[in-house]
Amino acid sequence: MDTLNNVITKRFSKSLVCLLKVVDPERKHKVDALLANKWDKLTLAEQRKLYLFLLYRRWRGLPFFGTPYEIVCNCHPQPFNWNGQPMINRLMKETKMVRAFYNGNYGIYTADEARIWEMTDVEPLN
Repeated sequence: MDTLNNVITKRFSKSLVCLLKVVDPERKHKVDALLANKWDKLTLAEQRKLYLFLLYRRWRGLPFFGTPYEIVCNCHPQPFNWNGQPMINRLMKETKMVRAFYNGNYGIYTADEARIWEMTDVEPLN
């Protein structure tokens, strides 16, 4: 028999499940309708920005603060400029990277970040 938490997780969108695998892989926090409702109120672009921001934060070994609900409510995602970062060489081998203009500056971003944050002056790097 499934637990209530498992049933609720199965009912919710796959995108929320993917987000939870990033921010709460050990399933320490309950998934409830309040979280799902907050997630569903975000636009698709906002969901994608939040997911990428948190995924890349995890890749860099940075912690998350709060419950998944608090993260969805309070997080203000920004693209990460990978220029000069220790992971950039490995990342360039695994992910399509671009040079792009965002928020008044040029930087090195993943192609996904450039697309989702609608960056300008995008040039492929690899």
